[in-house]
Amino acid sequence: MHTRLIRTALAAAAAMMWITGCTSQASNVGMAKGKDDGGGMAATGFTAAAVGSYDSADTAVVMSVDQQNKAVVCMNMDAGRQYTLYYDGATNVCDKYGGPMTISQIGEGDIVDVTFLKGQRRLAGIQLSPQAWSYDKIQNYDLGGLNKTASIGSATYSLPDDAVVFSRGRRAEVMDIVAQDAITVKGVGHEIYSISVERGHGYIRLKNEQALVGGWIEVGNAVIREISEDMLLVVPEGSYQVRLSNNGADCIKDVTVERDKEVILDVGDLEIAQDRTGRILFSVTPEEATVKIDGSKADISSPVELAYGIHQVNLEAEGYDSLTKYIQVGSDYAQISFTMEKTKTSDDDNTVSANSADRTGDADEGDNSDQASDGTEDAVGAKTGNRVYIDAPKGAEVYVDGNYLGICPVSFNKVQGSHTVTLRRSGYVTKSYTIYLYNDGEDITYSFTELEKQTGVSGNSSSVSDNSTSGGSASGNNADNGASGSSASDNDDGGSASDND
Repeated sequence: MHTRLIRTALAAAAAMMWITGCTSQASNVGMAKGKDDGGGMAATGFTAAAVGSYDSADTAVVMSVDQQNKAVVCMNMDAGRQYTLYYDGATNVCDKYGGPMTISQIGEGDIVDVTFLKGQRRLAGIQLSPQAWSYDKIQNYDLGGLNKTASIGSATYSLPDDAVVFSRGRRAEVMDIVAQDAITVKGVGHEIYSISVERGHGYIRLKNEQALVGGWIEVGNAVIREISEDMLLVVPEGSYQVRLSNNGADCIKDVTVERDKEVILDVGDLEIAQDRTGRILFSVTPEEATVKIDGSKADISSPVELAYGIHQVNLEAEGYDSLTKYIQVGSDYAQISFTMEKTKTSDDDNTVSANSADRTGDADEGDNSDQASDGTEDAVGAKTGNRVYIDAPKGAEVYVDGNYLGICPVSFNKVQGSHTVTLRRSGYVTKSYTIYLYNDGEDITYSFTELEKQTGVSGNSSSVSDNSTSGGSASGNNADNGASGSSASDNDDGGSASDND
């Protein structure tokens, strides 16, 4: 009897020791960050864990959120490694200020601080990182700085090779972004972590445009440039009024540009209006500036007579930055003023910004009008004496800054600066890339990937031919384009000469 009691007491004591040991082990899990033994809770042999417990932490970029499988794919920027974590009802989700939010409010490109159990890949907590900054839906940027830098407004940041780029939910490359795209950029400190294309681009092609070659095309406030034969314009997606004019010929068409799709504007129905001219009185600061209109030197001491339509004005003066503007003449008389900026002598802008404050919002959004004229010889920048070769994809039509070069493989003079290369082939999705050319004394060759075949019934292009008007004024401002023209007038009939920046 006593023996049975003793055995029962010993068994009970052993059981209590086992339970106490388990509880103690579980209570020790949860606050040791960055533990690399890979065991976590799994090493104890138990699958249950206290709410909020974790053994690892990281600051990462969200690659995707799969709500069906309750999974978040993260990218560690230091290691360039992806990993998947699984959340449940106990996962703590917070905004950057520690306030509550839902997992559906976290998306690709977000920079987050995560805590998790490594062995189970269980997500304990996820928070929008308080250290991260964001520039939202910006257009004033340059992703081709020297030494792997990028400028956003007046600030400069490091742009590493492993920065994550998203477009339409898919991974992309920095080269896939063109100047007409609106992007959201996020980072920590002075380093960019992610770029998301918020508004992409499509294309406009002219048909039966012979009467307009040498004239001008104005796509809302997004694009203004001289019309060349067989041109293909890269245009931000959206709805616009497109105005085309040349030597009194004038028409306006309404178009909607969809991402990665082509709109064909048939201008064969163009009506020829009577030639009209207007007198423009220019006021320029400094007064000694040299003024050229459409490439010819102009005497602005008295009103200059110009044909109705769009004209290019170039201003140069010693000690001042050269200035190129576009004006639209649409009245008998108008006044317009230009003020040039003095040339900066400081090179302080070449340093990487240490600004790590929250930058949510627009970063000095500016006009990204495509202002290249005929041929790549006139592209922004100086000729380097070298050549650029494009050898793939073979058989594709190649356009540089909207101008047709030929069928790939092609080559052209290397002109310093950023340029848009567009590849087109019937039955395939048109694709554009941004290339950055430097005066490094070397030729360069690009081999782009094969174009994707079109899918679906609608195809890759649409046609506009019957919704035009002639001889009207080009209002057509698209509020989403982030740019607007200014006008100055002191005219006899209420007309104006608009400055299309």
